[in-house]
Amino acid sequence: MSRPVDEVIRELLGPLLEARPSPSQWKLLSWDVDQGLTLTLERDHRLIMIEMSVRDTTQPCWAHTERFNIVARRPFADRSPLDSEQVQVVEHFIQLIRAREGRLPTFERPQTSRKSVVREIEVDRVLVAEGAGHYYVNPYVGCMIGCEFCWAGPNADFSRALEGLPSLPWGRWVDVKINAPEILRRELAVNAPGIVRMSPVVTDPYQSLERTFRITRGCITAMADAGFSPVILTREGRVVEDIEILKRCPSAGVGFSIPTDDDSIRAAFEPGGSPIAERLEALQACHAAGLSTFVVVQPVLPMDPARLVALVAPYVRAVRIDRMHAVSRMAYLYERAGRLDAMSDAFAARLKRELRAGFEARGVSCDDLDDLGSALKIRRKD
Repeated sequence: MSRPVDEVIRELLGPLLEARPSPSQWKLLSWDVDQGLTLTLERDHRLIMIEMSVRDTTQPCWAHTERFNIVARRPFADRSPLDSEQVQVVEHFIQLIRAREGRLPTFERPQTSRKSVVREIEVDRVLVAEGAGHYYVNPYVGCMIGCEFCWAGPNADFSRALEGLPSLPWGRWVDVKINAPEILRRELAVNAPGIVRMSPVVTDPYQSLERTFRITRGCITAMADAGFSPVILTREGRVVEDIEILKRCPSAGVGFSIPTDDDSIRAAFEPGGSPIAERLEALQACHAAGLSTFVVVQPVLPMDPARLVALVAPYVRAVRIDRMHAVSRMAYLYERAGRLDAMSDAFAARLKRELRAGFEARGVSCDDLDDLGSALKIRRKD
């Protein structure tokens, strides 16, 4: 089946999608509705990212409209404020949304007795441009690993709400983009080769469903054939099944989320993810295959930081380290693990400090990793 939310968003963004701006004007570079509605506007390689989510006046944002929260910022690691021209562009966009959001249908979301739903959908777009030589691809939407601390759930539910689909807990639904490899091949043929991010924001590319559908495998095969460089982040060890395909790419990066060295802690916080030992074994295999490798230690969970550094540092070029956000909402997870002490700011700050010092002493870069290609020294063809 096709995904009705795409038509809903086309109605909302009609003038932007139909516009034919001159090269000197701002243009809509890309849009995506997998994680809320995300748009990238571009002019002369300058970028503005606009993110829209369901209206919630308790959350800070650039503007609240009748139905949405709107946030605008520069992409990647650039946190400098928008200049006056960019502010004006964002304000014009907000006016457009306010004028057109009344066109959208209002759905009563039905109840369901189903515990989980896997939906096979067809899409007409897969490759999402993020800027010169940067793209991302979501082979699935939704994630059966279902980490309870994941912030993606409410954003990913955005499209389900616009379709009038039942609300289900994060980890209990997945949309499988069954034609994604075919569509991606067409898109790669008309776009400049570059870095294609595949990371667990709204999905894990190697969640258990990949064993059945092989959508991720089909996508990275298309990239290898077209000379693109996938950069993958996963919690699953089964990425090793595709090492030979990844080796065919001009340059490929593979990273693992490893938030602790203690598998009992992992089981309390990430019961649906691969054991830590399996992730470490897969990391070593990817490193041995000559792939660019990295690790994300996020959220920083209770651990022996020196041990984690010793286990990871020999096999990575870069790491990202960050704490649990909205930690008060996750108190029950810390209680499950018997580590309420680890909720404090001081605990997180100490672990981050010790991890950074340990990795840097071993020559491992500690990066923001928004621009993964830069952190991993992957060169893109502009």
